[in-house]
Amino acid sequence: MAAVGDQRGRRIAIIGAGFSGSLLALHLLRRCRPEDRIYLIERNRNFGRGLAYATGNPNHLLNVRAGNMSAFPDEPDHFVRWLQALAPAERAEIAGGPGPSTFVPRRVFGNYIQQLLGDKIWREGQGHNLFLVTDEAVALHRGPEGLDLELAVGRHYHIDHAVLAIGNFPPAPSTDGYFGDPWNPASLADLPVDAPVLILGTGLTFIDTVLSLLDRGHQAEIYALSRRGQLPRVHAAVSAPWQYDPSPNGHNLLKLLSQVRAACVAAERVGAGWRAAIDGLRPHTQRLWQEMPRPERARFLRHVRPWWDVHRHRCAPQVAERIEAARTRGQLEIIKGRIGATTRRDGVTEVEINLRADSGRRSLAVNRVIDCSGPRSDATRIDQPLVQQLLASGQVHPDPLGLGIDVTVDGALIDGFGCAAKDIHAVGPITKGAFWEIIAVPDLRLACANLAGKLLDVP
Repeated sequence: MAAVGDQRGRRIAIIGAGFSGSLLALHLLRRCRPEDRIYLIERNRNFGRGLAYATGNPNHLLNVRAGNMSAFPDEPDHFVRWLQALAPAERAEIAGGPGPSTFVPRRVFGNYIQQLLGDKIWREGQGHNLFLVTDEAVALHRGPEGLDLELAVGRHYHIDHAVLAIGNFPPAPSTDGYFGDPWNPASLADLPVDAPVLILGTGLTFIDTVLSLLDRGHQAEIYALSRRGQLPRVHAAVSAPWQYDPSPNGHNLLKLLSQVRAACVAAERVGAGWRAAIDGLRPHTQRLWQEMPRPERARFLRHVRPWWDVHRHRCAPQVAERIEAARTRGQLEIIKGRIGATTRRDGVTEVEINLRADSGRRSLAVNRVIDCSGPRSDATRIDQPLVQQLLASGQVHPDPLGLGIDVTVDGALIDGFGCAAKDIHAVGPITKGAFWEIIAVPDLRLACANLAGKLLDVP
């Protein structure tokens, strides 16, 4: 198959055109030959954005400064230069101006990725390399001459390589009064401004949902429920990442935690701040995760993950100020606990909450419940045709810890017999079990660059 591919060019199908898939397409286009063909397949027409960057709310900001958001690891200032080249009216929408320390609206970053794709197709003349396919991939079969990719309309593509870039698995289905997908416009549609709302989860998606409510003029109570009631910490002034000496290792979780805590204390002592110590782990995080024995990974998920998430995935200061203001005036309340039972009657959901630390129960009456607790990750429970077909055929195996699908350290799918595929790979959040940190742009751009080089056999 390799010889045939060399003669007629590689045929690569990327399934999913959100950020991960579009970024991989860009890196492939940077390396491909004129005879190579890249099929970017997306069931929606919104190529290049995905859920994270499709929001139209200008107050939904990136959680990473613009200086760390370049699409290309070898051009770290690419995004900042793109921002600075925007028309004056577009630059005016960016609070503080387009600089490396700016927190930019997420829709602007979506525009950036879309424009890069458009430039490759039209301005740089690579429309003969990249084909945008608006359809859903439903099955992937192996044949005598490679892979056969089947689409929902019945069309087939014969390809050499397939890459699953399907982003996060779909959220839980919605029911009357409960919205499993906080990004669905229906979750806030027709909501009276005086109707109480309960949000499940207190992470970054919760923050976006509260901002959307406030921007709509919501005046009633907003309750947020999570087990520990932890909110994302706030970005502070930029400081150089902490240099770990000796370099940390992940063989023992308790020793690793002790080293990180000591680094945070030392960073505070010299004025760098604990954030520098957390950011200093970035070059090591994937290696640390891969060094951890499975029992240690499971222990991390049970006991450390909530604390890691709020310290590692922080929010912009101007966003945190609005959240704190809502809490101060009593409109937003954070509750520590778990849902015990719910009853829906006459458009009102009665929610029984078991408060944390056996401190009793509490009842709430809300108009609707919006689930912001995070995407599902158990592949066996995902009602997605392609994933279910790959599971049924044994070509995909769920990650042992339920974080996505099982892949090698270079993203190759691992089948039900433990064998790594040579022609099917995955990139993005569904590979979290192998990499842990694989949702932020700095991690994804490096993964996409490496995978593009592997698929095209170029450095």
